[in-house]
Amino acid sequence: GLPFEISWLPIVKNEWIKIWSQRSAWIMLGLLVVGLIGMLGLNKYFTDASGTQEERRAANEETITFYKELLANETDEAYKAELEQSIALAQYRIDNDLPSEDTMTAMEGIDFTLSFSIVIVGIFTMVIGASIVSNEFGTGTIKMLLTRPVARWKILLSKLVATLLYGVALMIAGLAVGAITSFIIYDSNAPITLLMENGQIVEKAMEFNFAEMLALNAASTFMVVLFAFMLGTLFSSSTLAVSLALGIMFFGSMITMYLSNYEFAKYIWLSNDLAQFVGEGTPIISDITFSFAVVVNIVYAVIFLAVTFIYFMRRDITA
Repeated sequence: GLPFEISWLPIVKNEWIKIWSQRSAWIMLGLLVVGLIGMLGLNKYFTDASGTQEERRAANEETITFYKELLANETDEAYKAELEQSIALAQYRIDNDLPSEDTMTAMEGIDFTLSFSIVIVGIFTMVIGASIVSNEFGTGTIKMLLTRPVARWKILLSKLVATLLYGVALMIAGLAVGAITSFIIYDSNAPITLLMENGQIVEKAMEFNFAEMLALNAASTFMVVLFAFMLGTLFSSSTLAVSLALGIMFFGSMITMYLSNYEFAKYIWLSNDLAQFVGEGTPIISDITFSFAVVVNIVYAVIFLAVTFIYFMRRDITA
């Protein structure tokens, strides 16, 4: 027969199955996939054609015409110099049979996919995290769950792990769909950016920091999910938990900017969002360094987890 103490992995599997048994989990996956394909298709509609030499030339000539029209009505010397440089770059693209500056490539499509998926997956995972515990209390099924011969902390941890796995599954699905769609509808050549250096036009391959963007945004999303998970454990109302978590996610930057003039603001979790450091990004509060932000995030992660587990372990579920 079954041992008295049920191992931890089957509990995670059970929570994973419960998540996917909800219609909302599949709806969110569908929205991600349809949204990605739709946005990439829309971008394809607005991007310049680059399939043939004639299309590439026509797109660049249209760009030159546009800049020349601006130049004819411009009086600011600095801006006129910028327009003249843009015209020279477009002419260089014609002379070297390069696509226009407004042509989207497959790699740029993947870059868009990553940015889009990070936001949408973050929201959907946060919704699951905020509701996975509160729904149990709201429906009363938590009583049945806690009668099993399993430690409370294991049950709670399994819900958190299942939530994070759901987010990972969504991200993998989004990246796979986005990458396949991008290579189908966009040019697969490496995107080229042109720079003017010492009066000479220089070709440089466009750089994409996919790993850095994914890692830092994943850390940022992880913190939001932990916060939402804590709220979902503290409140019996999933609606309240989701609303508060969404409010923090959408208005966090605004709150940070409002408090940025105060010294204590640099110690607030929202001020240390690791996503600020992607690429050439700089934090809203200038004296916050990356290492400082990492430490602050770790401290808050410990606080969120401690509050969540201590409350859940001590919560009376008989009422």
